[in-house]
Amino acid sequence: MAEILILGGGMSGISAAGHAGLAGREAMIFEAEDRWGGLLDNFTVKGFRFDQAVHFAFSNNKHFQKVLDGINCHVHYPEPYNYESGRWLKHPVQNNLFPLPAEERVEAVLSFINRPAQDDGADYRGWLEQQFGKVIAERYPARYTEKYWTVPPEKMSTDWIGNRLYRPSLEEVLFGAMTDRTPATYYLPKMYYPKKGGFRTVLEKLARGLDIRTNKEAVHIEPQKKYVDFADGSREYYNLLVSSVPLPELVRLIAGTPRAVLEAAAGLWATSIALVSLGFCSPQAGEHLWFYIYDREILPARAHAPYRKSPDNVPPGCSSLQFETYFSRYKPLPLEGEALVEHILATVEKLGLAEKKDVAASDYRVLPYGNVVFDRGMVERRDFVLKHIRDCGILSVGRFGEWDYLWSDQCFLSGRRVLEHLSVL
Repeated sequence: MAEILILGGGMSGISAAGHAGLAGREAMIFEAEDRWGGLLDNFTVKGFRFDQAVHFAFSNNKHFQKVLDGINCHVHYPEPYNYESGRWLKHPVQNNLFPLPAEERVEAVLSFINRPAQDDGADYRGWLEQQFGKVIAERYPARYTEKYWTVPPEKMSTDWIGNRLYRPSLEEVLFGAMTDRTPATYYLPKMYYPKKGGFRTVLEKLARGLDIRTNKEAVHIEPQKKYVDFADGSREYYNLLVSSVPLPELVRLIAGTPRAVLEAAAGLWATSIALVSLGFCSPQAGEHLWFYIYDREILPARAHAPYRKSPDNVPPGCSSLQFETYFSRYKPLPLEGEALVEHILATVEKLGLAEKKDVAASDYRVLPYGNVVFDRGMVERRDFVLKHIRDCGILSVGRFGEWDYLWSDQCFLSGRRVLEHLSVL
């Protein structure tokens, strides 16, 4: 019997187990895959290490900062770029329009000046137009939304935005239209990345001494009798169940879930990521740590250079790139497998990042869960589902357990919520 049974060995599950242990409680993690780590796990291809999409550590939270304090990290100062039709623009685009032709800059600035009045009830497209004007909104964030979130912006709410999109003043827009000597306005002043072992190193520190059992896929949960059945035929009883299983999957596991809850959960959806990772025998693939791609005919929405995060991610004298192509139930993946790899290799040469002849390693894989999508009405559906899960005495944590747009540090804090529930044991 487990005093605290945790489903999922990613950041939130490991955090929950670690904090329970610090409080003197016994916790056991059951991970469905053959390796724990979740989205923060990594993989190696011919000596090239890749995270599962771009990951950095950043936080002002004192609890998460203590985790980073014990890890030898590179410090990165964010300078992302944007690619559009043969041009590279600093990020964010809205206050870095200088590379555009003069007439296009004038059109964008005038549109910004004449942007619509604020409307708190607007959908995401309306919000974008209110912040940036129709020209900038349509050309950049609206187009990127279709690539990254896989739906038009009018299908999305604004609940997730927070400080993720920079809202410049008129002075900043004008200045960025006249010169490329603009200050950094990214929402993070600096980010950290382990010098050795990839981003998984952060998890490995947290996981030391924990009881983690892999290849343990939950198939049935009895909240009244407090046990979980697993695909291998085993059964485990618990006093407290913590789950980072994605909400739509979790409710299907729980015995007696009402139809209304199942229907609400079926309306929750996330993007998936087709991940293409490339290792090069040349030393300088691409100039930027990471960048966004706006061209519709280029399938990936975002790319980054793992070797720039840390030289430890590649063999000596080599470099690497990783591309993220998003798809969902509303936007199928147009190319798969080797066809997508070839498309991205052509993109690499088109953008002048590297040469195809220098490819020493390549990998294609699909991450079923990428980002939770905040379509309109999602928050109400999610909260209805979460209430049922709480009523079952289950603590749901993490990006897909809380069904929220959480970063790594927020997933760590989500797992830490287990401390609030120890008094019931």
